[in-house]
Amino acid sequence: MKLTVLGCYGPYPKAGGSCSGYLLESEETKILIDCGNGVLSKLLNYCNDLNKLDAIFISHMHPDHMSDLMVMRYAINIKQMFGKLKQPIPIYLPASPQEEYDRIQYQGAFVRNIIHEGTEISINNMKVTFKKTDHPLECYAMAFEKDNKKFVYSGDTKYFDGFIDFVKGSNLLLCEANILHKYMNENVPHLSGRQVGEIAVKADLQRVILTHFLPEISVAELLEETKEVFPHMLQIAEEGKCYFI
Repeated sequence: MKLTVLGCYGPYPKAGGSCSGYLLESEETKILIDCGNGVLSKLLNYCNDLNKLDAIFISHMHPDHMSDLMVMRYAINIKQMFGKLKQPIPIYLPASPQEEYDRIQYQGAFVRNIIHEGTEISINNMKVTFKKTDHPLECYAMAFEKDNKKFVYSGDTKYFDGFIDFVKGSNLLLCEANILHKYMNENVPHLSGRQVGEIAVKADLQRVILTHFLPEISVAELLEETKEVFPHMLQIAEEGKCYFI
């Protein structure tokens, strides 16, 4: 599997950047994971023919993870009108908040599928499973498995023990690290770099990529904070960079 970072900031991007969006590919499959602001234009650099996009997975309905769906739906509709898109695009997402779930649909652009913890989906022999996270909106971490390889995306979450079991056995964990631990308090609905390191150690992982960066926070400091806990392969998500699983 190949992972391309389209956007890696939240809840807003730095200048020239985009919020959460990732393209996951295998030989026969293209999947978009999250679609925050700025992601559609980045996606079209790698998948200009939307017929080749097999599915979209949305972790939760905060705008930095789904707002470009509001633009993508116009692109889908217009491409259908010009005969350039054969069918709606399947999208897998939480059903709440209800008003956001309802608002996404436009002229039949998407085929909506509701996800829950315990949902299991197969996309061209790639298995996808979900774990509900600890976040103000209903949010799901996602595991993608193919050819004995496992890739996990955290979505947004606070630290919780159940996440450790979900990520065990991962060849790669793409995990949000939105804040330095010195700024952490019980009201922060995200992970610090140190907490990501602790999760990775407890799950016995060998490789982690940090993402979902707050522009006000030093990414270098996040990296060093995580390295203090996690001694194995640690990388920073970079827009336009590809990572192989």
